This record gives sequence, C-alpha cells and structure tokens, in this order.
Amino acid sequence: QNNNNTTMSRQIVQPVNQVRLTNVAVVRLSRGGHRFEVACYRNKIVNYRQGTETDLSEVLQTERIFTNVSKGQFANSKTLKKCFDTSNEEEVCRFILANGDVQVSDQERAAQLESTAREVASMVSEKCVHPISRRPYTLPQIRDGMKAAGFMVHPTRNIKQQFLDCVRLLQEKRVLDIERAKMKLAIVLSQLQEANDHNGLKKRRDAVTTFLINEGVAAADIQPSTGDNDTRIIFQSDPSLYRRMDGIARHDDVQGRLEIIQQCVTEEGDVTLGHELERKAQQQQQRDEHHVVQSSGKLATQSGADDNNDDANDDIPALSDKLQSGLRLTSNTDTNNDDNDHDDHQSTITKVANSRKAQKAAQKKSKKAKRREKEDAAEREEKIAAEKARQKERDERRGIQQNSTAGDAATTSISNNTNQVSNAGDTKACNTCGGSFAPHEYRSHFRSDWHRYNVKLKMKGCATVSEKEFLLCDSDAFF
Repeated sequence: QNNNNTTMSRQIVQPVNQVRLTNVAVVRLSRGGHRFEVACYRNKIVNYRQGTETDLSEVLQTERIFTNVSKGQFANSKTLKKCFDTSNEEEVCRFILANGDVQVSDQERAAQLESTAREVASMVSEKCVHPISRRPYTLPQIRDGMKAAGFMVHPTRNIKQQFLDCVRLLQEKRVLDIERAKMKLAIVLSQLQEANDHNGLKKRRDAVTTFLINEGVAAADIQPSTGDNDTRIIFQSDPSLYRRMDGIARHDDVQGRLEIIQQCVTEEGDVTLGHELERKAQQQQQRDEHHVVQSSGKLATQSGADDNNDDANDDIPALSDKLQSGLRLTSNTDTNNDDNDHDDHQSTITKVANSRKAQKAAQKKSKKAKRREKEDAAEREEKIAAEKARQKERDERRGIQQNSTAGDAATTSISNNTNQVSNAGDTKACNTCGGSFAPHEYRSHFRSDWHRYNVKLKMKGCATVSEKEFLLCDSDAFF
C-alpha cells in the first residue's frame, strides 16, 4: 500500500514533444512596476490596431489579464486598480492591445519582412523604368537586383521611404539601369480680363517654357502649343520636381494651376525591332538638337557681348558656322564616348578573365598544398613506426641481458617469497580498523563492537583505536 501511495504522488511526466502556446500571440505591457499580458490570436492584433476588427472576442482568446501567460498566472484586481485606475478587465485589455508590445515569433517576423520586401519591389516595378526603353522591370528582376545590391528591409519604416532608398541604392550600385518614371503634367493658364490679347498669352507660355527648362525639364519633353489660344502647356517631368512645377504654376508671371495627367509614363504594347530602332534614332536626334540649342545659346551670348555694335546681318553667317562646329563637336564627343564605353567593356572582360585565371591558379595551389601535407604526414607516420620498432628491439635485447645476470638472484628469492604471498593471499584487511583477518573472521569483524566504534569515530573526524585500547574503554563511551 505504501508503494502504491508513493507512485501515485509522483508528478505525471508530460510528453517531450509537446509544444505549448502554439496559436497564442502575447501582448505585453509594463506599468507601475508590474507586467501585464493578454493572450490573443496571431493574425487579429494587426487588424484590431488598424481598426478593421473591433470585437474583442475575435481578438482575445480569453478576457482575463495575466502576469505570465506561459505559467497561467492571473493579475489581481488590486494591482489593476493601482496601475490602471480601474478594475474593469475589458478596458484594461483594450489599453494593453493599443499600447502593448506584441511578442512576434521568428516565422511571423520573417513573413512580415517578406511582405514588406514584396511591397517595395512592386512599387519599384510600377514607378521605375529603364532609361532608354522606358519600359518597367518585372518583379523577379527587381527582387534579384535588391538582393545583389544588399538592400535590407526595415520592419517599421515607411514603405515609400524604403522605395526611394531602394531606387537610390540600385542606382549607386549600378545593379540595374533604372530611373523614376516621368509624370505627365499640364500647366493651365488662367483666363484674364484681356482674353483676346494673344501677345500676352504667348508671353506667359514663353515664360512657362523658360521656367521649365531652367528647372531641368528637357525641351523635348515639352509639347508644342496647338494654337494662339492654347492655355495648356503639357510636359513630362521627374516626380522629384513636382513641388517646383507647382511653384512655377503659381508664379505671378504665369498665373495658372498644375494638373496631373498621368502618374507614370511608360511604354506599353509589343516591341518590334523596327520600332525600337526608330525610337532610339529619335532619341539620339533629340539629344543632338538639345545639345545644339544649348551650345547655340552660349555662343549667341558670347557673340552678343563681343559684337554689340555689329549689325545683325553680319552675325548670321558667324552663328551658322559656330552651329556647324557645335554639331561636329557633339558628334565627336559621341564617338569618343562610344569608344570609351567599348574600352571600358573590354577592360571589364579582361578583368573578369584575369580574376577567373587567378581563382583557378589558387585552387591548383591549394590542391598541391593539401597533397604535400598528406605525403608529409604519411612520411612522418612511417618514421615514427620505424623508430618504435627499433626501440622495441633494443628493449628486448636489454631484457635478455638483464635476465641472464639476475637469474640466479631471482631463483633464490622466489622460494622465500612464495610462503609470504600464500599467507598474504589468505588474509583480508579492514581499512577502518587497520587490522588483517582470516576469511572466516573477516565477516564477523564487521559485526563487532570494535569496528562499529571505529566507524563512529571516523564519522566524527577522530582517530580510530586499536583492539587493546577498545577493550580498556568504558562501556558508556559507546552506548
């Protein structure tokens, strides 16, 4: 019966593979020197904080407030009253859900980072294009570029700010040829009292054009006006210049408003080889014209400063000659740039080839070094084995000589020691009392009072006594 009670009183052993709190998300809050926790469902906390879920029964697994969820320890009402000025658990639960820290697991954190990275990549794919083709990149290309550039996603930072950082990093690392897609905007000039004054409207359009070019908008991105009564100036601009464009529209000389026609201007549809070649030729022609316009403006200002007193008719052939020289300069610079790009490409190819050769050479050297190490280790083992064999032979030779000289002395001593060994083998010693006993006396000695007395002395740290001293002791000393 006693054995049954002892076995029943033992704690029941739980399975080792049991995983507790697998579907519980803990929201923790420290207040007034105490820790408070509530047990929630995993996917409902974010919905509650965003306002999409308002029912506490769908968020909380239980409306009780804990001090430790894993141990099942509840918070008492006095502590709640002291820290929250109320003992209503529903109000305290709402306060903890709104201001507490969510204990996120590794899998949930990884899923959150993955969703954030996916949002950033989709935003880059939607709002960025290739500089030449004006077509967006696919989502896998953006994700690969982010990994190659080493872009790290922040769990709490704004998505738009991370998008801007990602684009900046891709441009700095030159992983992808990428830029922000341009916005299609329009500045609408307001109708003034002199509505029929075409000269005043033209001056305002010219002022808008000059402002746009000064702010960095290319002349090719500005659409020409359709007539004298056209009050809309349509152009394409980088999204980072939006505030400046709004300032231009509100300028006193312009007196208009800014409208957004298209957020991102991208090329759409299938691509054909002829269309692509034609588009590249048009782009190159527009760039050449832009360079010519800039160079002609600079040359015109210089000629105007030098020849203020000359006639305008005399300046026309000089300007034409300078324009032709500017075109030659731009063509030469383009050819030089192409040559430089080709040289850079060849240099990168040679560098890659050299690096591969160096890697192969290093691998060969490492293999040779490993082979040499193995050969050296085998030689060392052979030398050690040979040395051990020689040492063994020397020891055997020395042993034979010593046995021959000491043979006579050993034969004489063996006869004397046989009797002592036979006698010593028949007795057994007691480590506590220090005596030796015959086999038939050895067991009875351990039951004797002398041995028990010595055991008590040894436990107290005192010295043991002999059998004669024990016989002289008084019986009161050990009873």
